[in-house]
Amino acid sequence: MKKVQGNDSFQRMNYLYQISKHIAQINPALSSYYGNLMVNVAKKTVLKIHPEIKRQMCKKCKCTLIDNVSAKMRIRTKNKAKVIEWTCNTCDTKRNLPADKNRDHTLWVEKTEAVVEVIVS
Repeated sequence: MKKVQGNDSFQRMNYLYQISKHIAQINPALSSYYGNLMVNVAKKTVLKIHPEIKRQMCKKCKCTLIDNVSAKMRIRTKNKAKVIEWTCNTCDTKRNLPADKNRDHTLWVEKTEAVVEVIVS
């Protein structure tokens, strides 16, 4: 069995993400604080945050984006392509994510050919 390097840091980042998501309804500023802590742990230990988690966080204040709670979500058309626009209620930063059916927007990490080996802890 192969040991995962930085497993304790991954667990800490997971815990901070869960707290950030839970507290976003009550106190968005505290959610932002926990999000920043998670990003700092990732930077310090040189670990990558999964793209799906990154998409759920504000780029500026790192608050967890939850529709009608800590952010507003709108579907817009931009350059003939559909886009999901998130607006953070804490810092008013806008974030656009592609949502067009005709195009394949899956990231390399999410594709099957990107998986080299599966590590079980």
